[in-house]
Amino acid sequence: MTKQPRIPDPETSKRLLANLRKTHLEMQEFNEELAEINARLAQYISQQKLQRVRHSLDVLAIESQKLPD
Repeated sequence: MTKQPRIPDPETSKRLLANLRKTHLEMQEFNEELAEINARLAQYISQQKLQRVRHSLDVLAIESQKLPD
């Protein structure tokens, strides 16, 4: 004979369901926080790239001024 899983009593079912709902909401919150961190990092990386390009343009402008006419 195989052991059949037993159906929990209504009180246990309610408690487990409440725990699942709470965990689901906590995971949602965590995912939103991760998305916010990811967006901040993407913005930071974009700013760094822009600064590097501007710096390169400045260097080229200075070097081109040093060239003899």
